[in-house]
Amino acid sequence: MSTNTAQNFKGLMLLLATTQLLLIVDASIINVIVPTIAGELRFTETGQTWIANAYLTVFGGALLVSGRVADMLGRTRIFQAGLLVLAIGSAVSAIASTPELLIAGRAIQGLGSALSAAASLALILATFEGEQRYKALGLMAAMGGLGGALGTFLGGALTAWFGWRSTFWISVLIPALLLLYSFSVFSKFDKGARQGRADGLGALLLIGGQTLLAWGIVQFGETSSDARAIWVALIVGMALLGAFLLRQKAIAHGLIPPVTWRNGGLMEALLYAGIGQLVIFPMFFVGNLYLQSILNFSPLASGSAFLPLCGIVILTATNAGRWLRYGARQSLAAGFALVTVGLMWLSLAGMNSVYWLDILGPTLLVGAGLPVIAITTSILGAQSAKIGEEGLTSGLLNTFQQFGAVIGLAVMVSTANFYAAHLAGTGKTPAATELMNGYTMSFLLGGLVAVLATACLLISMILRRGGAAPEPMTKG
Repeated sequence: MSTNTAQNFKGLMLLLATTQLLLIVDASIINVIVPTIAGELRFTETGQTWIANAYLTVFGGALLVSGRVADMLGRTRIFQAGLLVLAIGSAVSAIASTPELLIAGRAIQGLGSALSAAASLALILATFEGEQRYKALGLMAAMGGLGGALGTFLGGALTAWFGWRSTFWISVLIPALLLLYSFSVFSKFDKGARQGRADGLGALLLIGGQTLLAWGIVQFGETSSDARAIWVALIVGMALLGAFLLRQKAIAHGLIPPVTWRNGGLMEALLYAGIGQLVIFPMFFVGNLYLQSILNFSPLASGSAFLPLCGIVILTATNAGRWLRYGARQSLAAGFALVTVGLMWLSLAGMNSVYWLDILGPTLLVGAGLPVIAITTSILGAQSAKIGEEGLTSGLLNTFQQFGAVIGLAVMVSTANFYAAHLAGTGKTPAATELMNGYTMSFLLGGLVAVLATACLLISMILRRGGAAPEPMTKG
């Protein structure tokens, strides 16, 4: 497909970037409308968490399989299938009259999003090279920043004007239009030969194991969750993943070739991709809690406080080609350094902090580091991927990012809550001061993980280079 890159760059990138924007909007819009849905459909307090978790767990569990199946059955086919499944899931959610039907719709949405997201990144890695790849990854990261802000706004606006069901109907219309447009775009590309038959049993073991693992991790952050159910889910999930790995060794053409785990460059990219989301994603959640609980921001004001961060994400991402010239690992270390300073700065926030003086600056630093980490880990992963395994690389990168986010959220929120409760004393409800200290501890913990990642990267570069010049970024 690379021979058609120049003339079809704009059409393909318009399709992929718009899809990325849609997926991020779908993921972020739900945070605003959950209370309204829960009230109308009479969700229980515990049950309403599944409005978000049904999507997250299926999305996280299906990403890796989606990427590998895209390699085997064709990336364009899987991309289009994802849009179709997303539209179906959105329609089910829009007409839902019971909690069970809405949760089912959200799970279908998660599957559709996983198929489209994994195929999108695989298409970029397989199609573009050099500067065009940097531009493509930068544009996708920029859409992520824009989608987070747009989703928050649209969630409130559409619900206020047309009701919460309108947010799902939008997610039926747009995927349908993108699907129609994709036939025109993909007609100019080779769909790719099928590389073999997908391992159905292996796919079920992997999806089941990852979904249970993701559910267990997500539920750790819920104070009302049943601890026994969580541990059962985690143990069964690990057992299914173990069975999957054993199956991969026993069959000739598995979903993940065993040699993949011995690819040092790819493992490095996956590690830092996961750590990046582990420290950045929880900042948005804990940051909103801090602004609303301590500084008494309204939900609208709290969401607006992160708009400048989204702007710096877009600015940094769209200039990826410039800073990547210094080298991928150099850029990655710089990205983690920015996040370190931003989180450490946020940990200094207090009861009477002023947004313009104490919050804006550190969030802008985190916003600058976010796309640097996301794009450079994708570049490092692409450099280590074998030809024909771009979907596998895409699925692995997306999976590690997703699990990094859910692990980080569970750990950071639990740390904040535990520390606040500890300061308040057993049996007491934490007051504002204790909550503030809990949030501070969460930001500090994230900063410590980020500085450790920065230090490891610097040491790695010193050992690799031995005084040589930085590795040029000209490889595809």
